Amino acid sequence: MKKFYFIDIFALCIVTLIFSCTPSQQYLKKKGHSVAEDSEYIRVLLLKSHDMITISSKARMRITDLKDNRIVYDASRGIVKITPDKIKSRVLIESWNSPLSIQNTAYRGSIEITNVLGNLHVINLIRMEDYIKSVVPSEIPSSWPMEALKAQAVAARTYAYYHLSNKSNEKGIYDLDATTNFQVYKGISVETESTSEAVMKTNGEVIVDNYKPIVAYFHSACGGRTVDDKYVWIGNDLPYLKSVRCPFCSNSPNAMWEIFITIDEIKQHLSVKYKSMGAIKNIAFYKKDGRVVEVRVKSNSGTINLNGNEFRLLFPTKMIKSLYFTSIKQGNGLKIKGHGWGHGVGLCQWGAKGQAENGASYKKILNYYYHDTKIAKLNGKGKDRYASR
Repeated sequence: MKKFYFIDIFALCIVTLIFSCTPSQQYLKKKGHSVAEDSEYIRVLLLKSHDMITISSKARMRITDLKDNRIVYDASRGIVKITPDKIKSRVLIESWNSPLSIQNTAYRGSIEITNVLGNLHVINLIRMEDYIKSVVPSEIPSSWPMEALKAQAVAARTYAYYHLSNKSNEKGIYDLDATTNFQVYKGISVETESTSEAVMKTNGEVIVDNYKPIVAYFHSACGGRTVDDKYVWIGNDLPYLKSVRCPFCSNSPNAMWEIFITIDEIKQHLSVKYKSMGAIKNIAFYKKDGRVVEVRVKSNSGTINLNGNEFRLLFPTKMIKSLYFTSIKQGNGLKIKGHGWGHGVGLCQWGAKGQAENGASYKKILNYYYHDTKIAKLNGKGKDRYASR
């Protein structure tokens, strides 16, 4: 019988300025969309690789084939089912005085559906501030203090502008998606009065470093200390994403958690990527400030070295909630006791809540998690676009 043993070792996570119109504006204009000059637009991937999309509207709805700008559907209201055989390239769906519903979820703005090798990709073309009105309540509870909501609004807006100003996205069909791969976006149904107020009160505000929007990473709860980005994503080392002590998220439901995971389960999840891995003989966790930054797995077929975050993401979201954990060998597996939820970089959402409850302003909260940055107000276009406040 093969023996497994465990070692817990303590050892050692930009953009260009937008000079005229954003890549999304350029893209939309090129494709014949009507784009208001005074508004910013963003393209959000809602669905991908679907074989049928159901679209509905309670008001006038028009579908245009963008290949030849031919109107293929125009009615006062209705429900339309779209399949790959009906779309050779791209169609634009617009509605007047009513949101569009995609698979029974309502969204502001218009919708573009693209046929990618026989699979349908659904993209929401929406004004930035309308997008942020949905992101904030999709990410945190609307009942939280206003200053925490405002901090989330500015962080979410900044994160979106960072991706929008990344010119490599200009040739792509979307800027970001609606999941935790970027930031969660659930459409109109989650919007609330308090979160919309937070967006309105911070309208156009972004976090900048050297006059450029930062990569404003955020996560649910850090568990007591955030982490440098270089320990989470290989190749990263941004000056404003440094570890800070955070005693403010102790009320998070994930401040402490515990799981037991068998060695067979670990192998099962690792084998999704490392298909030739043999029976596990040994796992070693290497840490920095209590957080796993590297994992070394020895098996019958050799040794695998993983970045800590890569290891975490190979498991279901609710299994290994963070890399801030301790573990001991127990029977045929590991007993893991952890703190927090998420990658631990940047803004701690539960920490922002705790700071707001202690009277901190949203600007103070943001400055705490994003070192030596400034809040800027979008101010027209050109090199002075981001005017510090």
